[in-house]
Amino acid sequence: MTAKKTSKNRDNVVIFLNGKKVEITGDDAFMMLAEWLRKRALRPGTKIVCAEGDCGACTVLRAFKCKSSVEKLKFLPINSCITTVAQMDGSHIVTVEGLAIDENLSPVQNAMRSCHGSQCGYCTPGFVMALTGATEVHDTLDRKTAANYLTGNLCRCTGYAPILDAAEAIKPDPKFNVAKRYLTSATVKELQTSTKASLQFADTSGRAFSAPATLKDACKFLRKMKGARLIAAATDIGVQTNKGRPLPEALLSLQNIDELYDLETSKNTLHVGARVTLSRLRVATAAKFPELSRFLDIFASPQIKNSATLVGNLANASPIGDTLPMLLATDAVIHTAYWGSGKLVKRKIPATKFFLGYKKLAIKPYELIYKVEIPLGKGLSNLRLYKSSQRKDLDISAVGAAFRLQTNKSGQVTDAALALGGVAATPMRLPSVEKLLIGKKLDATVASVCVRELNSAIMPLSDVRGTAGFRRVLATNMFKTYLRDVFEISSPESGAMT
Repeated sequence: MTAKKTSKNRDNVVIFLNGKKVEITGDDAFMMLAEWLRKRALRPGTKIVCAEGDCGACTVLRAFKCKSSVEKLKFLPINSCITTVAQMDGSHIVTVEGLAIDENLSPVQNAMRSCHGSQCGYCTPGFVMALTGATEVHDTLDRKTAANYLTGNLCRCTGYAPILDAAEAIKPDPKFNVAKRYLTSATVKELQTSTKASLQFADTSGRAFSAPATLKDACKFLRKMKGARLIAAATDIGVQTNKGRPLPEALLSLQNIDELYDLETSKNTLHVGARVTLSRLRVATAAKFPELSRFLDIFASPQIKNSATLVGNLANASPIGDTLPMLLATDAVIHTAYWGSGKLVKRKIPATKFFLGYKKLAIKPYELIYKVEIPLGKGLSNLRLYKSSQRKDLDISAVGAAFRLQTNKSGQVTDAALALGGVAATPMRLPSVEKLLIGKKLDATVASVCVRELNSAIMPLSDVRGTAGFRRVLATNMFKTYLRDVFEISSPESGAMT
């Protein structure tokens, strides 16, 4: 049964759907959003195909703003198949049914129809929603811009040429602007007010969900509910659930904690809150950390980046997590918190000491990550990030790398940080290679010695994404590429051996 309301808590998820307020409780709030839209809200235009966030057929537009955010509220495309309804608390959701006005199709829908951008039609609503999200930002779309926005959308029968033709043919009409239609001052105020109180409820089986309004309450919940699963965007757990694994008995979401949306850049440091999405991070780092901003272009689809977070990628602790080598190579600091001895305890853990084993982190079971601190000095201009995957976009890495070397005027290495992912049970720094580099003048001979040491320091395994030998070749070739591109040192002849 649902949890009893108190003066501090509420048990109802509040969203707006195509302009109308909806309150959801209990079992329905644990449903994936796409399933709820189709079965409960009777909005079948949102399709479920891959149920993994890969194909984009489930794309909807979401507007959400915590009260401290100074950014202009806007609608962004997300995957509705891998997020729970509860995580949409305080959001305005627009589906494909919400685009037309009376009997008049939106400019995107008209363009798709006139350019024959649909055959079977199953993927079409997702394409329409993704392009609509693009038109909320751009007055007109060229093919390249449209293709970038459609990275997370797959079509099996129409082919992409007619869809890109449609993107170029869109004729903007202000009355169809989604933000102007749906984000009224009254709506925005009500959504923001709804997230001030903690959300806490249970379904009929007793499964609990909590979205507290403060970091202290979040830590208290984790301490009290042993085995509770902390979720950020649920882009991982959502896939697992859709494949048959049940949701944990207790879920904790940080979505309503205002301070965790903070993204601050000082002269030498970048502070990234636990709820800062990758899309926000990509834009914010374009000037002061352009290499990270560039790298995030190929991290995932726009739909995933609009939901997923840097801290979520870190906490998932996958050996092939795309951002983890970067955190290691920049000497990032992980800020954690837990409830202990009747008070909130905060800690700082260097990223280099954070990964203890496969999916094992240097934090307590009831401890959470609330912020990541990334130094912006230490030769950041020489930092390069690499990723190799079977597809360029929207794919899991086989090997990831982050390399940073500083040299003095004589060409001697004064600081070195080399990090790899996908070559061991955890993402790893390479201290033995770094030691060989410090104090040496970079040339082909030194580079050759370092490549051999790198090759012996890693411990890759074979799996569906590549053999151990393949990963060795990738890792050493990435380092060779770095030396060539940054320091103009020819690739050493003695490289990786399979």
